[in-house]
Amino acid sequence: MSIFIILYQVKVSVLSIVIVIQEKRPLMDMSEFKFVVLEVVQQLNRTDCDIFVIKFIELWSNGRLSRTIANDKVTKYREKLLTQLIMLPQNEVRENVYQFMDH
Repeated sequence: MSIFIILYQVKVSVLSIVIVIQEKRPLMDMSEFKFVVLEVVQQLNRTDCDIFVIKFIELWSNGRLSRTIANDKVTKYREKLLTQLIMLPQNEVRENVYQFMDH
C-alpha cells in the first residue's frame, strides 16, 4: 500500500473526526484547522509503509517535515523504534524480551 493511500486514508479519518466534533460542539471554530498534503518520498517496497507513517508523524512540525526521510535508513529507523518500544518503562514484558535475546 503506498504512503499516499495511507496519508489519504488518514486525512479522511481526520476529516471524519472533525465533522463529529463539529456536530457535538457546534460552537467550536473548525476553520482554524489546516489540511496539508505533501509531496514526500515513498517506500520502495510493500512492507515499510508503517515505518514511513511513524517517521512522518515523528518529524511533522509547524506544517512541514522537520527533515527528510531517507529510504536507505529505513532499517535503522525500524531498529531504533524497536529499541525504544522495548526500553519503555511501561513495557511489562521487557524482561521476557531480554531473556529471549540471551538464548
